[in-house]
Amino acid sequence: MLLFCLLLMFPISAFAHPGELDELGGHFRNGDCVYFLHEPTALAKQAKTKEELVRLIQQYNGNEKCKRNLTPDRIDLDGHALGGKNGASLRLGRTYPAELVECIDGDTAKFRVNGHVYTTRFLFIDTPESTIQVEPYGKEASRFTCSRLHQGNITLETDGDTLFDKYQRLLAWVWVGKRLLQEDLAKAGLVEDFYDYGTYKYESRVRKAYEEAKRTGAGMYGRHAASERVGGGSETMPKTTPGTKPQTGKETGETDHPPAFEKKTPPSEPSGHPILYTLLGLAAAAALYWLIRQLK
Repeated sequence: MLLFCLLLMFPISAFAHPGELDELGGHFRNGDCVYFLHEPTALAKQAKTKEELVRLIQQYNGNEKCKRNLTPDRIDLDGHALGGKNGASLRLGRTYPAELVECIDGDTAKFRVNGHVYTTRFLFIDTPESTIQVEPYGKEASRFTCSRLHQGNITLETDGDTLFDKYQRLLAWVWVGKRLLQEDLAKAGLVEDFYDYGTYKYESRVRKAYEEAKRTGAGMYGRHAASERVGGGSETMPKTTPGTKPQTGKETGETDHPPAFEKKTPPSEPSGHPILYTLLGLAAAAALYWLIRQLK
C-alpha cells in the first residue's frame, strides 16, 4: 500500500513541476501561460520571428492548455535574440551604453544593448528579495536601484570569466553616470551578501562600501533595522563578523538568487504545492483500501 502511495504521488508532483524545459529550451508559466525562452536550443534558433517561434512551440511543447491560445506578445525571450544572435556583439572586459527597459528588483534589470534586450544580473552583490518573496529591506533596495536607473546615462561593464549565467542573464557592473551602482547599494546598507565565484574588478570597492555601511549603521545595519530582522523569524539576516568575509549562499545553502555558476530553480517559476499532492495521494490510497475491503 505504501509503495502504491509513493508511485501515485510521484507522477502528480513531477507533472506539476514547471521547471522542465521543452525541446526549444523554454517553458510556460502556469499562472498566466506566458512562455519563457530560457536556454534556446538549435531548434528554437531556427525561428527568425516570434510568429515562427509560436508555431514551433505549438508543435514541440506538451502544454496543450497554454499553447492553444499562445500569441507572440505572450512570449518572453528573456534577453535572447531570435536567429541565434544572442550575445554575438558582446565581449568580456568591455563597456557598453545601455538603455533601461525594465527595473526588476535591487540587483536585476533589463537593458537594451546594441539593439538587444538582456536580463542583467548585477555582478558580485545580492540585495534582499522583493519579488516573489519579500524580505526586510527588499522594497527599499528595489526603489533605490530603480530610482538610480531612471536617471539614465547607464553603462554596463562585463567582467569575470563569462558573459552569462546559466539562466542566460547577462552579468555586468552597472554604472549610472560616473557612479558604480553596486558600490552605492552597498554604501546605503542594502547589500546582504556577495556572490564571490570569480575575480572581479571592483570587489574591493564594494566590500569597502559594505563595511562602511555596517560601521555607520546604514540601511539594514542600523539598530532599528537589526531589531526588526531579529524579530522576523525566518527572515532574519545571517550574522557577519565585522572584518570577515560574509557567508555566501554557497556556504549557507540559503539563497534566493542563483549564483552565476550554480543552477537553481528560477524565482519566476512557482514551486507547486507538495502538501496538497501528499493529501491527494493519501486520499487515493484510502479509497483503494476501502475498495479492496468491499470486494473481499
